[in-house]
Amino acid sequence: MRLLTLALTYLKQTFSSRSVLIFSVLMPMILTVVLGVAMKGMAPSDKPPHWALLLADEDRSPQSAALRHQLEANPSLDVVTVPAGAVAARVEKGEAPAGLVVPAGFGAALLNGRPAELRFYRAAQRPTDAQAVEAIVNTALATVEGIANAAALARRVAARLGISPIPPEQAFAQAAALWQKGARLEVETAAVTRLKSNKIPIGMAQSLPGMLVMFVLFLTFTGGTTLLVERERGTLRRLLVMPLRKSTLIGGKLLGIYLSALVQMSIMVLFGAVLGMNWGQSPAALVAMLLAYGFMATALGILVAVVARTPAQADGLSALTVMVLSALGGAWWPIEIVPRWMQALAKALPTYWGMQGFQDIVVRGLGLRAVLPAVGVLLAFGLVFLAIGLWRFRWEG
Repeated sequence: MRLLTLALTYLKQTFSSRSVLIFSVLMPMILTVVLGVAMKGMAPSDKPPHWALLLADEDRSPQSAALRHQLEANPSLDVVTVPAGAVAARVEKGEAPAGLVVPAGFGAALLNGRPAELRFYRAAQRPTDAQAVEAIVNTALATVEGIANAAALARRVAARLGISPIPPEQAFAQAAALWQKGARLEVETAAVTRLKSNKIPIGMAQSLPGMLVMFVLFLTFTGGTTLLVERERGTLRRLLVMPLRKSTLIGGKLLGIYLSALVQMSIMVLFGAVLGMNWGQSPAALVAMLLAYGFMATALGILVAVVARTPAQADGLSALTVMVLSALGGAWWPIEIVPRWMQALAKALPTYWGMQGFQDIVVRGLGLRAVLPAVGVLLAFGLVFLAIGLWRFRWEG
């Protein structure tokens, strides 16, 4: 009970401060809107959009040929044939906004009603164009799947009627011909072909999680610095004469900082909802990410505070740490657009896992099971930071 009282007292003192409300609530909201609008991409042009798609067909089946035909039929797309091994490199160089590799076995998978995986590559420099090309590819895939499903349905009907069914390839060819003539075919839902691709967040989907991740660190680091201020002023030493255990005192402080982080993040979530942000289909996933990231941020704030010797040093170290973690972790811009070595480096930072978890929810529409790895990594970071922070904590200067 005393621990909760200390925590609520800290929470009340924190959010009764005008400077905290401005810097930790108002400023992230403003930056979210400004950056979100700035990252929406180029303004629409009067000319119809046109994109290039690098295509490598390793399957060379009637099904992959049908897919290519559907892609070439789209007036907004230029299909360029390239070797499979060159697709990723040429897309990375910016020769086209996207590339597609149709692997061997694609046609056989469709004919047998199995999911078929294609490799889709995005140009990090042109995320909006790449998403547009992906939509065209998905439409073409849906058409080819419809043809395959119609052929399979025709074979099943023939078998039930006692008619000798035609071979699968021939059935597919006939269904494709009818489809080209505009015949209406009733098809059943079958296995869905999946594109292996990670969407690049743009607009509010990038700026809101990014500002949430960054400004929570500022708030928890400030909470850690207050412990240094109280130690310098002798407040902590005087508290020791009260009938409270040290564990209760430090636990109350930590719980207060943690609750303040949850309040700040909740405000950002509600702000995003007001702006029309879709926070995904799984409230459990969002709650798990908020709890885990808030814990990590609280523990890191304590760690930075105990490493510094004075409040002034803590302020400088906090600002530097937040800026570096935010920039390298993907809070300022999509991590997908930075060089690969920076993407690899980011995986060693807690902010990266925070951004990945939130964007799995917001951008990719994934649920609790998908974000559990990010939640686990954040909790692990938090436990390490907390253990070191409590080990190094000193009640007197």
